Amino acid sequence: MKILVFEKEEYLDAYVGEYICHFIRNHSQPVIGFATGSTPLGVYRYFIDNYQAQKVSFRQVKAFNLDEYVGLTPSHPRSFASAMKNELFSHIDILPENINALDGSKEDMIQECQRYESLIDANPIDIQILGIGMDGHIAYNEPGSPLDGACHVVDLHQESIESSLDYGFDHIEDVPTQGVTQGIGTIMKAKQLIMMAKGEKKADLVKRMIYGEVTSDFPSSIIQRHPNVIVCLDRSAASQLKEEDYEKR
Repeated sequence: MKILVFEKEEYLDAYVGEYICHFIRNHSQPVIGFATGSTPLGVYRYFIDNYQAQKVSFRQVKAFNLDEYVGLTPSHPRSFASAMKNELFSHIDILPENINALDGSKEDMIQECQRYESLIDANPIDIQILGIGMDGHIAYNEPGSPLDGACHVVDLHQESIESSLDYGFDHIEDVPTQGVTQGIGTIMKAKQLIMMAKGEKKADLVKRMIYGEVTSDFPSSIIQRHPNVIVCLDRSAASQLKEEDYEKR
């Protein structure tokens, strides 16, 4: 595991953004896994800026979203599919047919999960972008999720439901109570993981993720077992780590 700590948040975003842009430029059919939420937004702005400056093209990229709300269509304004479209995909030249997402509105969610798992198996993800949730979850793998799990439906914990109010829901009663997500086992099949965390509120979580026991009670701890992971942190998120364990940028 490589741990990088950046003096400023914008340095972190630029590093991750350029790392992935470099990969895209040097591979004919790159497969990238995308996460929603506030943490990667600076990286996505970097992608947009570099595309507009004609420094990178996303036409050959295949994209896979991590998760979705159950009960929302992909076109619903609060769906994660819509969020990725609004925050990134509609601003770059990625082909619509290369954008893959779980559809939370399907009647048979078991079949939908199997479809998505098979699609990922057929198109192994080269780089998966990740963030850490406030209870240690990754994607919508809540505490207690099996460490070898495949795509599945999950009952959202109250903390996850409440955090959804930051993403446009007006009332907590409007937030879906279930999500559908790539499983931890699915995520671990990616060839490389880039875990990002920012801010003092993530410091305790980062410490446990790096130093704690690998356990389903704290799903993000699983990254300790991945053979190729880069953890990118700002100074605040890294404040509880030992300096000898990371590289300053």
